[in-house]
Amino acid sequence: MTAHAIQLERVRLSYSGKAVIETASCTVRKNAVTAVVGPSGSGKSTLLRTLCRMNDRIPGFQVEGQVQVLGRDIYDPGINVYDLRKRVGMVFQKPCVFPKSIVENVLFGLRFHATINGKNFSERAEQALRDVFLWDEVKDRLDDPAHTLSQGQQQRLAMARTLAVDPEILLMDEPTSALDPKSSRAIEDLILSLKDKHTIVLVTHNVDQAERVAEDLICVDDKTICHKPCHPLPGEGTC
Repeated sequence: MTAHAIQLERVRLSYSGKAVIETASCTVRKNAVTAVVGPSGSGKSTLLRTLCRMNDRIPGFQVEGQVQVLGRDIYDPGINVYDLRKRVGMVFQKPCVFPKSIVENVLFGLRFHATINGKNFSERAEQALRDVFLWDEVKDRLDDPAHTLSQGQQQRLAMARTLAVDPEILLMDEPTSALDPKSSRAIEDLILSLKDKHTIVLVTHNVDQAERVAEDLICVDDKTICHKPCHPLPGEGTC
């Protein structure tokens, strides 16, 4: 079995013919944290959304080359996109919570994707909230509106909703950029706790954060990408 969760081979990403990233090739290791860094507007978020086909409905967006996720070319016509998004979850820059209760936010994806019996939903919801270290903070207020949580708690709730459907890969697009330092460190601790069970790809502007949580770096700049260890050994090359 391959040790790679994601493989890009000669990938070109463009909007209406204008390239954002040219002929990129790289790999992402399973059960590791890979940070994607680079200047604003360099294509980091475009690259991340490409991995779960969230760019599909953007007019003029085009992918060339091969994007393999979990051993399959995800732009093959036979791919079930809904199944892909169950296996590849995404957390956005700003906390995305629905106008529902805390527990209903966690259960939202399960109701569409899960094959488990509905009576077990509460157990799955509790586990997901425990996984993001939120259970003890909300267990007595599960029916409260999600918007009553702090911003940091809402971000962890969004992560719990994603984790509840048990994705193999977790994509995070600057999940701490809107948070205070304490909440940011809580998310970083959470990322480190999740990598044993999930492959994590993290877009971040914070190089210090990348060094704290990631094993590998994908550097995006000038329409190219460079893949290297986050902590290179003596004698290893850099970009």
